[in-house]
Amino acid sequence: MKNIIVTTSVKTTSALNNKAQKLANKLNLRYILRNKKTIKQLLSTSQGVLVVYKNKLSYFEENSELFFHLDTTALKIKNSDNEPLVEIIKEEKQNILDCTMGLAGDSILLSYYKHNVTSLEKNNIIYLITTNGLENYISSNDEINNAMRKIKTNNIDCLDYLKKCPNDNYDIIYFDPMFSHNISESNNLKGILPLADTTFPYEEFIKEAKRVARKKIIVKAHFKDIIFEKYNFTRITRKNTKFHYGFINIKWKTKNQALQLNFWFFIFHFFYS
Repeated sequence: MKNIIVTTSVKTTSALNNKAQKLANKLNLRYILRNKKTIKQLLSTSQGVLVVYKNKLSYFEENSELFFHLDTTALKIKNSDNEPLVEIIKEEKQNILDCTMGLAGDSILLSYYKHNVTSLEKNNIIYLITTNGLENYISSNDEINNAMRKIKTNNIDCLDYLKKCPNDNYDIIYFDPMFSHNISESNNLKGILPLADTTFPYEEFIKEAKRVARKKIIVKAHFKDIIFEKYNFTRITRKNTKFHYGFINIKWKTKNQALQLNFWFFIFHFFYS
């Protein structure tokens, strides 16, 4: 386990100190008073620093900082006519499970388009930073603010969560494993790398996702990733982009349901005709 400490901004108050202390206890991490130390000084005796500010949380490690921001999300919403994730789903008001929340950019986009979104994040610190942002961040766009507040979140491993779900529990399951290739190609996500679990249980995850999803499984991955061909995702090719989307239609369920209806229709007519 990493040696991570919790502290406050340089300008602090007793209320902020108490908030940081409670957060440290919740995470089972060590809390220290800031005492005007720089982040560099704090990192000289720890591997990571979680800083509690008045209106946000930030995590520092090495030369990176992780904090909640809309960044490309607002741009995606502005240009959503060309956003493949929106195009793949098409229908309105789907129940969607985002299995890899991160900074919740895709969850916000989907919630903005009136979908019911549940978002999962395994890492405790990423989860806290993002949920704090979803609850408190105020943008100049009220619709984006409403979209953020509506997202349901869970601090849990996505595979563990899927295993607990009943069959056909969500219309769409979405995931973005993100780390099959160098994340440095996506500058806005560099802050996540020190905290990220770079492994992903593809085989078992996709098996469970096919059981839990009613309509589609959608993936976002590096264009060089073999996941598209290996697991039979229909790839949406995007020119001049390093990340592509792919989807699997859950057709077999529709076919199976039709066979069941035909069977009971036959039984009904056999006995009652």
